[in-house]
Amino acid sequence: MIIIKDDFKKSHIVTMKMWKISKEEDTWARYHTIFDFSREVSGTKTSSTVVRFTVMATANSYPLERSGFIRVGTKDSALVLGNLDARSVTTYNTDVTTTTTTKNNPTGLSNSTSSFGKNQSTETKTSMSTHSSTHKELTGAFLLTKEQEAEILVSKYFAVRFYSGALPITISFEENDLENLKKFLRAKPGMEQE
Repeated sequence: MIIIKDDFKKSHIVTMKMWKISKEEDTWARYHTIFDFSREVSGTKTSSTVVRFTVMATANSYPLERSGFIRVGTKDSALVLGNLDARSVTTYNTDVTTTTTTKNNPTGLSNSTSSFGKNQSTETKTSMSTHSSTHKELTGAFLLTKEQEAEILVSKYFAVRFYSGALPITISFEENDLENLKKFLRAKPGMEQE
């Protein structure tokens, strides 16, 4: 968690990043998700928490639906997602292998190095292979209401449910992750060093 003083806005910005893996019981799919929580604190006024996220999904995944759910404890609430985007990302890895071979040459002649009178010659071979992998990054944002923030502070369970087409993506916040989220929601200016 980071607290930044913004002199232009005359406020403080509280931010926290968190990396999570979805837990789907009825499917093999596992989604890696990066959450970026932020809120603005000015004087006694605190804005609602904005949650920006990026879901790393398989290359054939559908874009996210505009609606999902939040579960706090056992209570489910509808979630409206905004700023949705889906883009394909291709990563290329190139491996270069160089092999040097030393050969004994009893005649003293070497064709590979054009040298005369030596008993050895060297031959160098270089091979290159390139591999690529493609995945989708599904991005978006949503707001936590003041009521949801208050419920999270006293809850023992919090989860977010997105849908990639019809497939669910459920990210649960438990134990340490939930405690870190509660610490973020309680953060105020002056707590920068904690």
